[in-house]
Amino acid sequence: MKRTFKFIALLLGAIVLYGTSLVALSELGGEVATLTRPESDGSTKNIRVWIVDSDNDSWIEHGTDESYWIKQSSDGVEVSIIRDEKEQKYEAFANRESHDFYHKLRREKYAFADKMLDILSFGATSKENCSGVPVRLVLK
Repeated sequence: MKRTFKFIALLLGAIVLYGTSLVALSELGGEVATLTRPESDGSTKNIRVWIVDSDNDSWIEHGTDESYWIKQSSDGVEVSIIRDEKEQKYEAFANRESHDFYHKLRREKYAFADKMLDILSFGATSKENCSGVPVRLVLK
């Protein structure tokens, strides 16, 4: 009976450690911005995202082809990004063709955290397995 409890305690500890590691890498692995995006019911939702920059545009990846806001962003949709406690309005455009480009920029900016998340997620966050749609943000 003691062995069973020890095993369960170790298993639960490993699960908690795994989950904590994922959250810590995501939140502490580099710059994290807050995206305010539209929802289908007319409300907005705040999401924490990694953000990268190239030239005068910024890029995020949050959502799949089935996401309401990704569908809306095909023609451009207004979103807000909070970076360094400053909120800015952007026009967001889904850009599936920039998938490799986004992942390259993300690996450069978030190097260790990006690589560790890829390892801990068993490759689910790698560009080869990612189903997310990159979104180009153009400052308004």
